[in-house]
Amino acid sequence: MKKTSTILTMALVGGLFTCQSAIADTSLGLGVGMGPDYEGSSDYQAVPMLYGRHSYGDGKYLLLQGTQLRWNLLSEKIQFGPLVQYRPERDDVDNNQVDKMSKVDAAFEAGLFVTGKFGPWALNLDFAADVSGKYDGYLVTLGGAYQAKISEDLRMTFNVYTTYADGNYMEEYFQVDANNRGSSTLPDYSSDSGEFKDVGLKVVTVYDLNDSWSIMGNLGYKKLVGDASDSPLVDDEGDDNQLFVGAMGVYHF
Repeated sequence: MKKTSTILTMALVGGLFTCQSAIADTSLGLGVGMGPDYEGSSDYQAVPMLYGRHSYGDGKYLLLQGTQLRWNLLSEKIQFGPLVQYRPERDDVDNNQVDKMSKVDAAFEAGLFVTGKFGPWALNLDFAADVSGKYDGYLVTLGGAYQAKISEDLRMTFNVYTTYADGNYMEEYFQVDANNRGSSTLPDYSSDSGEFKDVGLKVVTVYDLNDSWSIMGNLGYKKLVGDASDSPLVDDEGDDNQLFVGAMGVYHF
């Protein structure tokens, strides 16, 4: 299993497990998921996933999901705090043309999030900027969620979201030119203006086996749009339809 594919898919699929309804103070999860080996790829890779959450006070928590860590400093109804996340390199991918391009270095991003919960409904806004000097850009994600309690032990959370990426991010991950083409024969493509790059839907199902164990199942779909969809990395060599699936066992302490 390729290192880059493993880390990237962990970030994409593991990051989908955003259900924040665990009763226990501390929860740890391990599972397996599958997703594209780069953003816009049509090649999929199975990888292990990690999850951790520690709740304290009146709705405060520290949450690790995939390669993102967020810390809620306020309450259950109004959540606000810092987030940090790791964006892995794009290198040694399965697609031959994309693999011949210059390596895209890994990046560290930091920012803030705010979430408002209104009964079963929630609205969320994330801001994350590159703090490692790799692409010097930022992302803004706006989302909404609805949690349905099917039974005492079963609940489902439906999430919709869209992501705005600035010009530097779009250039780094979707542009093709003499500076990054390498030995690939992909045509030139300019993508240096900020715009919404995707829309997506995530469905998380949680089944409580008992007080100590839960099973999380996930199905996610993301549609790349605009310049991201038109990039040769996606339009010629990949797919603008991005699917994510996974399952995880979670232990509550």
